Amino acid sequence: MLAAVSSSITDMLRHTGADEAAQRGQVQLVSVTAIREAVGDRWARHQPLVEDFVTRAFARNASEDDLIVRVNDTDFLLIQPSRTPMGALSRSSVLLRETLTFFLGAAEAENINISVVDRISDDGLEATRVTGDQLEAAAAERTGDLAQSRDGSAPWERFGVARPPRKMIAVKRPGQGDIQTMFYLDPVWHVAREAVVSFVVRTVAVQHLAGGDVEPVEIGSLTSGAAAELTIQRLIFLGELLGDEDRPGPSIVIHAPVSMNALSYSGTRTAVLGELRRLVKGGRRDRLIIELNHVPEGVPESRLSEVIAQVRSYARGVLVRAPSLATDVSVWSRCGAVGVIHETQSQGSPSSEKATLAALPGAVERARHAGLSAGLYGVQSGSVALAAWSAGFSHLSGDHITARLGSDPVAQRFTVMDLYRK
Repeated sequence: MLAAVSSSITDMLRHTGADEAAQRGQVQLVSVTAIREAVGDRWARHQPLVEDFVTRAFARNASEDDLIVRVNDTDFLLIQPSRTPMGALSRSSVLLRETLTFFLGAAEAENINISVVDRISDDGLEATRVTGDQLEAAAAERTGDLAQSRDGSAPWERFGVARPPRKMIAVKRPGQGDIQTMFYLDPVWHVAREAVVSFVVRTVAVQHLAGGDVEPVEIGSLTSGAAAELTIQRLIFLGELLGDEDRPGPSIVIHAPVSMNALSYSGTRTAVLGELRRLVKGGRRDRLIIELNHVPEGVPESRLSEVIAQVRSYARGVLVRAPSLATDVSVWSRCGAVGVIHETQSQGSPSSEKATLAALPGAVERARHAGLSAGLYGVQSGSVALAAWSAGFSHLSGDHITARLGSDPVAQRFTVMDLYRK
């Protein structure tokens, strides 16, 4: 296939070294023709919105030498010289699927139009259309590509992206490798208040293997001691963020995840509660919401109530993160929590976006039956955000919200109409 582009673009691409990257298989041509065909005569109005969405989504996780170029009204050239050819194709596939899902509501296989550029010639771009088998291979590669944050692996690129404030620490594990950890903030949209006034602390954890590779760490599987140390370091990060009377921090409410594993034994529980006690000195209790996470499926309400009672006095309220969207939280009516958090990317989450959308109304209904508010984290697309709003979730968080607000810890207005902003 020969894609015609202007000579000025080919000259620019050669100047940036894109021709060499193409020879290594690191340049893809991504087409949004399916969106143009779907909107028909309205394309002139939609085209700048689609372009803005694609370029912003690409820049959100871009490396320093990544480059995106619009070559015509439907095609974008993605140049990713620091990635493996399969890693570059994987990321291009994720970008196109996210774009199609946002504008069309789904990413059908026949609409995934990606070509690998073989050569940049004077006449245009010589490219080969990617097959379904190649896309499946790219999807399999994604589980080991630590540049992707949508598949459960560590979003390494955020280490180089301005997501203030953030902190990196190492958690020591006797007899095992250290865990490299980063804390950062994500905004939480309170739907009824039509504003973002609180932020949740997110955690990225990875470990180095003997061969020099890096793999993500499942935080929920840590021992009680490691979970306690990670929780304490997170609370120390919060204390530095909130400041004190001499150096006050931002005037926001912070959601602090506390692992249930860290409260399972008297020694680790004492250490965590001691750090919480130090954190809330000076009137900071009203600015803290505790999120109890790593709660096992089927935990008795009596056990959950016992754990919540241990931390409730240190915060304005306690939220519980449910193990999955299907968890029967209706039995938690007397556990002492004020709400429940569901996550679209938890281990027990549905395998497809379609299944996630179908599960949202039931999750809200079970929470309401228990008298609890219902929040949804991990919102990655406009379709999930709108479905969650329609189902009655009280607060939302995730990359789709952050992309519109940024991660600066500043209270700001945000209405449902802002979800439509590209």
